[in-house]
Amino acid sequence: MGFSVKFNWVLQIDTPESLSCGAVFPFQKQGNRIFPVDTPIDLIDPDRNAVARIKITSFTNSLDATTGYFEVMKLYSGNEKAVLTRYWIENEASN
Repeated sequence: MGFSVKFNWVLQIDTPESLSCGAVFPFQKQGNRIFPVDTPIDLIDPDRNAVARIKITSFTNSLDATTGYFEVMKLYSGNEKAVLTRYWIENEASN
């Protein structure tokens, strides 16, 4: 008997349409996950495009899902967004 859990240092979700710095948004992921709380991590979309620097403010695991909230710290753009997107795409290919 065991309990499966994933440790995540990135949040990959369909991103809300109107992100802004300081705003707080809910999220939900299937399965049980552990995120660093109040620690900066990246927010990426399903295509692995870097979107923002965020911090998870809280999360809860239930039988089949993880729900929580994140706060936007910084929106990525320009060269920074391109470099981080390339990193996340290459990171997926190496797994």
